[in-house]
Amino acid sequence: ASPSLTASSQEDYELKTCLLEDTLHVVDMEARLTGREKRVGGFDLMWNDGPVSREEGPPDLSGMGNFVANTHLGCVNDRNNQLRQLFRSLQNQKKVS
Repeated sequence: ASPSLTASSQEDYELKTCLLEDTLHVVDMEARLTGREKRVGGFDLMWNDGPVSREEGPPDLSGMGNFVANTHLGCVNDRNNQLRQLFRSLQNQKKVS
């Protein structure tokens, strides 16, 4: 059986609507993103020609001792706040350039 986009409750409707909104933000048909974002809504960038760390700079994979994967799986995700911050910082970058 495949997942349905038909909502079975108000909570299910909100979950599926947010999933579709975040998917469209990642597709970025309006070219608002830079391509360097590590989070967009409920999506985390985990692999980009190698594992992606939450910290900036090249990951230390020598023993995986200090490496923290860029995932918020199991965490509270305030996707609205994250999207607001993301698009606000992108607007500020465009004003500066």
